[in-house]
Amino acid sequence: MSGVVPGARVRRTGVVYLTLLAVGTVGALLVALRIQDPASVLAALLPTWAGAYLAWNAYRADRTEAVVAYGPAEAADRLADAVRRQWEAEAALRLAAPHPLPVAWRDADPAPPEAATSQRLAGQGDEIVDVFTRRVPARRLLVLGEPGSGKTLLLVRLVLALIERRERDHPVPVLFPLASWDPAVLDLRTWMEHRLVQDHPELGAPASDAFGQVTLAAVLLERRLVLPVLDGFDELPPTVGALALHRLNEALPYGCGMVLSSRPAEYRAALQPCGAVPARLAELAAIRLQPLGAEEVATYLRDDAGGPRTAAAERWSAVVDPPGTAGPVAQALTSPLMVGLARSVYNPRPGERHERLPDPGELLRLRTRTAVGHHLLDAFVDAAYRPHPRRPSRWSADRAGPALRFLARYMERGRDGTAELAWWKLRHAVPTALPLMLAGVLLGVVAWSFEGIGMELTHHFTPDGAPVRWDQRGGLGVVAAGICGGLVCGLAAGLAALVLCVLAAAPEVTAQLVLNRVADATTLTLAGVIISGFACGGRPRLRRPADWDRGALLTALVAALCYPAAFGNGCGTAHALLYGVAAAAIRTDGVRADLTSPAARVRWHFSGQGLGRGLQVGLLIGASILLEGLLSDVLSGGDGAQYIAPPQPRAAFWAALQTGTVFGVACVLVHGLRAVPVDLGTSVDGRALLANDRRTLITCVLTATVVGAIGIGIQSWCAVLTGSTRVWGAEAAGGPLWGFVVGIIPAVLTGLAIGIRQSAWGHYTVARCYLALRAGLPYDLMAFLTDAHDRGVLRRVGAVYQFRHIELQHRLAGPPSLSETGDSQGAPQAPR
Repeated sequence: MSGVVPGARVRRTGVVYLTLLAVGTVGALLVALRIQDPASVLAALLPTWAGAYLAWNAYRADRTEAVVAYGPAEAADRLADAVRRQWEAEAALRLAAPHPLPVAWRDADPAPPEAATSQRLAGQGDEIVDVFTRRVPARRLLVLGEPGSGKTLLLVRLVLALIERRERDHPVPVLFPLASWDPAVLDLRTWMEHRLVQDHPELGAPASDAFGQVTLAAVLLERRLVLPVLDGFDELPPTVGALALHRLNEALPYGCGMVLSSRPAEYRAALQPCGAVPARLAELAAIRLQPLGAEEVATYLRDDAGGPRTAAAERWSAVVDPPGTAGPVAQALTSPLMVGLARSVYNPRPGERHERLPDPGELLRLRTRTAVGHHLLDAFVDAAYRPHPRRPSRWSADRAGPALRFLARYMERGRDGTAELAWWKLRHAVPTALPLMLAGVLLGVVAWSFEGIGMELTHHFTPDGAPVRWDQRGGLGVVAAGICGGLVCGLAAGLAALVLCVLAAAPEVTAQLVLNRVADATTLTLAGVIISGFACGGRPRLRRPADWDRGALLTALVAALCYPAAFGNGCGTAHALLYGVAAAAIRTDGVRADLTSPAARVRWHFSGQGLGRGLQVGLLIGASILLEGLLSDVLSGGDGAQYIAPPQPRAAFWAALQTGTVFGVACVLVHGLRAVPVDLGTSVDGRALLANDRRTLITCVLTATVVGAIGIGIQSWCAVLTGSTRVWGAEAAGGPLWGFVVGIIPAVLTGLAIGIRQSAWGHYTVARCYLALRAGLPYDLMAFLTDAHDRGVLRRVGAVYQFRHIELQHRLAGPPSLSETGDSQGAPQAPR
């Protein structure tokens, strides 16, 4: 697909519509000031907003129906096209030159106990599709093979052939790498649904109401429009093999087609678990891949070297021509993996001179088949990155090798324990607190700058306004950071704002200033935690006092001690303690973020539940401000010192209403911004998903700015008209425009906080910088992975990368090779 997708067109129309409506509203309010009759203008505008909402909702519903009108059959057709394009690109890298190796198979011998009666399944190459469709009536096939025997490549050929023959309403073959499945956590059906949504994000869209509240991926699986091709059963941990078979039986009973690949030993171990009831897959026909013949290997290697009788091809004569197959080299080269590695290491590519390449005769000095395999695996990375004028690379073998070894170790020993590399999961390689701390510092600096600049502009256009105090800025950023990442993020933002305020006040830095900013940072962090706690989930989960979060209580205690020290009285202690109790009871670690897969985009989702949560937050925080204002004379001891709320009841009411509105709107924004998938017809490679995910942050900021500025700005504008000009403890610069400045700044910061937390791009950016400094990975990691894929080191499965073979990953993740350690035993030696 190309061009603008319908969903994007609807969003663009909505942005234009809302912008025009907002500009018209602001213009009308400004005109009202000129004619000194704001009441009549407001009375005329209120019905207009209701009609505007109804018109927009009708338009959006109509366009949404047009976008999701296609049913499961069309979704399956689109999925088939996406799968075909994905594996055609992969096959072009791994199957094309000089020609696919003729992988052969026969009936599994001895057959597993649950295998179907032999249907003369022997064959080779492209015959696999005829075997599956004509000789296996139940369409349930088990492919067994030793490491490197070509199981995955055979499955790729089967998938492409089945799609080529597929008719409408028939199942779509989809290859699922089982290495990322944990059967102890997810059943197979749920895992396949998640995998489909990850690799093909449009399938995460909700299906039509006729199918219930499920995704398109779930509908395709339920209606058996997906044929699971499950690759790598042997890559599951041995302890869960028997459980995995039970899960397979549950999700794919008799009558459901499937293809499963595994090494023979691992599969048979799962059939005979210790102390558990063995599982059986009914009517499962089994084939076993055969070793390559010596003549086939010799022909393949010579053809790839330029054809028989060429100088490059003649170098193989001493290796592949001797009769018999007892030698270690001949034994190793019966595996398609080893043949492919030997081709990459010793055969010249177009434009290369074979004299500059190692001689394949060095393999004859190796004593065992294992040594030959290790040598080829060790030499492959150097071969993949050797200089070539037609394929320049930004990374040499010396730079790429350590990076690939680190990634291999990360994939084997990392938190996920899977043989996959997804850019959005690299956050597991970074200390958990680091992204939150950096996000807090960013929000603190941005908020301090925005608040100061906004007040300066307002002061510039309002000559009678009070001077701007830069040493009192940054509070809104602390709230946003508390929303984004809880206590850690909020306190980091508070520290950043404190440093900037001290620098702005220098050299006249007082203890009162420092204590005031520390108290502000702790209190406003708790306010952000309260907002995220109410906004995330249908109902805030109140904890028992014994389970209250001690960190929140300690933070509140610090604020309650700093305020009296700063003001010399009890101002600020009331709402600090109230915030501490509330945050301790409902604490979350910021905006709930599902980073198991990258976000494609976000949309604004209005709900009564979110509005109710916003009202609760606004009432809670506003009530604390009002309470302090009403008790200010008691708390201040009559000396007139105060923190936020003014002592006059009317002024205290407006201060409480304004502050509560800001926090309430922030809660509504946090609850309402939701992630949605992208179009299946678009590319789902890592770079495309990274670009989509990066745009979610911008969308969050823009959406929050429009919604928040209107809600907060109109309320603040009304407050200015009534004579209230005090918010956040500072006198307003004057004028009704100040109310919209107050609305824009917290809205932008809230959107930025939501975007940082929900976008995996931010975590990836922190991770790649951290790993570049700590582990020496390339800074442009995505380009490095793409280059490694183009060179055949990695393969791409959907949106994730894997090493071209699990044996290569194991070798890179293991101890240094013999040549690296200086141990020459079993390694090729230079001739004496």
